[in-house]
Amino acid sequence: CPAGINVKAYVSLIAEGRFRESLEVIRERCPLPAVCGRICHHPCEAVCERRAVDEPIAIRLLKRFVADLASEPLPMSDRMPGNTGSKVAIVGSGPAGLTAAWDLARAGHAITIFEANGNPGGMLRYGITAYRLPREVLEREIDVILRSGVEIRTGCRIGVDLELEHLLEQGYLATLFAVGAQRGKHLGIDGETGCSEVVDALAFLRRVNEGDHSPVAGRVVVIGGGSTAVEAARSAFRLGAKSVDIVYRRYREELLADAEEISAAEAEGVAFRFLVAPLRVRLEDGRLRALECVRVGLGEPDASGRRGPIQIPGSEFSLDADLILTAVG
Repeated sequence: CPAGINVKAYVSLIAEGRFRESLEVIRERCPLPAVCGRICHHPCEAVCERRAVDEPIAIRLLKRFVADLASEPLPMSDRMPGNTGSKVAIVGSGPAGLTAAWDLARAGHAITIFEANGNPGGMLRYGITAYRLPREVLEREIDVILRSGVEIRTGCRIGVDLELEHLLEQGYLATLFAVGAQRGKHLGIDGETGCSEVVDALAFLRRVNEGDHSPVAGRVVVIGGGSTAVEAARSAFRLGAKSVDIVYRRYREELLADAEEISAAEAEGVAFRFLVAPLRVRLEDGRLRALECVRVGLGEPDASGRRGPIQIPGSEFSLDADLILTAVG
């Protein structure tokens, strides 16, 4: 488990019907069990020894089961240290900020989270759609953290609404910055800048998750192979897109999105185009008309161990597009 959760212990407790105790084992390392039980890509199951017998234990779904069934944690007073008298400020209420707040509160510190947005959750709220992570589930998880004594001040942007120096003046012993990575990378291809129909997929998802369900018309092309790309593609279909193509410059096996997400997207009609790289955005009269692409092969492994794409001469082609969503990191 990347989070260091004692999987054997909590699965065994579930088998014995000791659900609350199982949840407490999970919360020792992860204060968001119902969230992880829905969206974690569960690498633990890929190496589960049960595979040698029949199939891996459903580790992620067991976490979801016990988190949903026993959502109220055991009283914390018996195991929480006394108050240390130290105050800690956390900037950002995404997964990192919430987890740090939980751990520090359990260590006896007074914790205040400062969040620029109107609601806490970070990418859990603004980057993941409600059909994958219901908002009532997220609210329930955050409420558990708040009941541990953590305070969250929303609508407070450090450097705008509150200066960092003021935190020192208010007696905060330390400040943790957990501001996330909610700004997508540019493609770096011709025609990308200045075209309003080329949109960062994270910005697109944020708009949807804030409640803007304006229809998406015509043909949509999504560039990328991670969860953001797949989620943006599925959301575009839900908002009325005529067709959605995901362009990815590697093999299917190298997609970074979870296999379940990929299968669900294909079942909904999303088309995947593998070993294809974008070349340029084609405009006509200032409007997006197509994404010009090239087919690629894979060369020698790079420093990360992944084989880099190599363009195949003479393989250029165009994909008609009314909207391009970029999800390349």
